[in-house]
Amino acid sequence: MLRFVPILTIVLMIGPVSAGLIGTVLPAFGILPALGGTTPSLDPWQALFAQPGLGASIRLSFVNGLIATAISVAIVMLFCAAWQGTRIFRAMQRVLSPILSVPHATAAFGLAFLIAPSGWIVRLVAQFAGWDRPPDIAIIHDPWGMALIAGLVAKEIPFLFLMTLSALPQADTDRTAQVTATLGYGKTAGWFKATLPRVYPQIRLPVLAVLAYSTSVVDVAIILAPTTPAPLAVRILGWLSDPDLGLRFMASSAAVLQLLIVIAAMVVWIAGERIIGAMGHQWAEDGHRFRKDSAVRGASALMALVAAGAVVLGLVVLLVWSVAGFWAFPDLLPRGFSLRLWARELDAIGSSLTTTL
Repeated sequence: MLRFVPILTIVLMIGPVSAGLIGTVLPAFGILPALGGTTPSLDPWQALFAQPGLGASIRLSFVNGLIATAISVAIVMLFCAAWQGTRIFRAMQRVLSPILSVPHATAAFGLAFLIAPSGWIVRLVAQFAGWDRPPDIAIIHDPWGMALIAGLVAKEIPFLFLMTLSALPQADTDRTAQVTATLGYGKTAGWFKATLPRVYPQIRLPVLAVLAYSTSVVDVAIILAPTTPAPLAVRILGWLSDPDLGLRFMASSAAVLQLLIVIAAMVVWIAGERIIGAMGHQWAEDGHRFRKDSAVRGASALMALVAAGAVVLGLVVLLVWSVAGFWAFPDLLPRGFSLRLWARELDAIGSSLTTTL
């Protein structure tokens, strides 16, 4: 009887996903009997490609997802290479582990309040610059999606860092570090040349999961990404939520397009792995020791600290805003505190909170 458990587990995992995929692909080609779609048609695709700003939405999803993933992987690998086995490494491990439990939307809201034109960072600068009003610049919802990239990176780094931590013992990194140090390699270069080739294959699946999330994210994109047009995943949600049920056909075709974007991003990523792997192989054999790596080590620690600090400070500013009274720019703190917002919103979201719990 137990021999059927693995098969049953696979069926329970794949079954709902397959049913959902079928329920998306068929309407994408005009088949949804409940809404009168009984014959195959390309009309949903024609309607989709006629939507204004579709190319920009695809670019935001595809390019920004790749950039966010690449930055996250680079920072994690650099930090591990530079600081593995040190007190700083252990301290960062203690800091990043709790951050992983912070919901993406919460972290995104916190980051938005932190980097907005009237956020804490600008308020701090205003104390020295003498500003009496926020600068007229688009930081949140910027047209290039830089805020979205920042929000994704801040949350992806803790996840990838913990995945890397689980892979390090299997790569015998301590002994490898001793060997490379004996051969005269700098700490960072020795890690990249000898340890990374054994660590990265073990974290490839988590990296691809991060890439899939980054190219199809909805909650963080709603908070930080451009809105005219929005990334494709956000627009799909809007079409699916529209009272006009006829848009379900077009929304389904857009969902299939989103799947193709994720697959294309993975293909590009794997191709990039091959190219970087070939270049890295030549670099590993060139004999350079790169002993002077203090600048690289300092930069990697700073980037990891900024990522962790952005989430932590974002949570702090969220808490302050939730109890803030009148808070004029450029004051660093509100002129008073009140629980009025908590009292009002708890009554309004009572049923939603119960459902969530």
